[in-house]
Amino acid sequence: MHTPSAPAKDVLSADRLCLRFGAVEALKSVSLTVREREIHAVIGPNGAGKSSLLNCLSGFYKPQSGAVRFNGADISALVPHKRAGLGISRTFQGIQTYPSMTARENILTGYHLRMKTGLFSALLYWGRVRAEEEAFARRAEEIIDFLELEERRHEIVGDMSYGLRKRVDLGRALALDPKILIMDEPMAGMSAEEKGDLARFILDIRDGLGIPVVLVEHDMEVVMDISDRITVIDFGQVIACGTPAEIRTNDAVIAAYLGGAQQ
Repeated sequence: MHTPSAPAKDVLSADRLCLRFGAVEALKSVSLTVREREIHAVIGPNGAGKSSLLNCLSGFYKPQSGAVRFNGADISALVPHKRAGLGISRTFQGIQTYPSMTARENILTGYHLRMKTGLFSALLYWGRVRAEEEAFARRAEEIIDFLELEERRHEIVGDMSYGLRKRVDLGRALALDPKILIMDEPMAGMSAEEKGDLARFILDIRDGLGIPVVLVEHDMEVVMDISDRITVIDFGQVIACGTPAEIRTNDAVIAAYLGGAQQ
């Protein structure tokens, strides 16, 4: 007898977020739900409110009303590092690496929020600290292998190509052992080959690591190829949410954003 699979659980959600900067309404009652093992893209014209939404999800902006929930718990009051400690990891439009450090050293810096031993504990319990550091070092090597950086692990990041530096930046985000990954325009400025590589890694993060991804991206070909669901924002409001096939044929989306891209 076939047993139907359980519906995917909601991991991260925004519930009617309203965000204002003076007289400017950046978000107008925006809701979004990201399910487990899902790549959920957020698209829209420049200035639509996409990055503002990501900043509300990760705690950098505090909306005037609405709520953000993570695994069912209201986290609206938590600051960014507290949300990161829960497993909400974030990459930004710009590169956040340390250019004078190696790829491996950069990835290891991503573990600082997970350190359980402070200075006092380190003085009293050196063995425990050593074990923790060794565990992080092993995990960093796993991330290096996952992102195919084996031959670059000891290379200075500032000497790397743009695409490789973005890959190291992704490695730092993965070092947080995230329960969900938020990515803001990760492919901006990349060549077609670099975009293809990163798209493959994002799929592997979902399929191999089981980590859901929230993705803001302007490359519609990539979005349509790798997303499970897409939310479309225009002038701070959600105008559509659905599968790539549904979004492609949505009249409101075509009029507001896609337009001739569907020809």
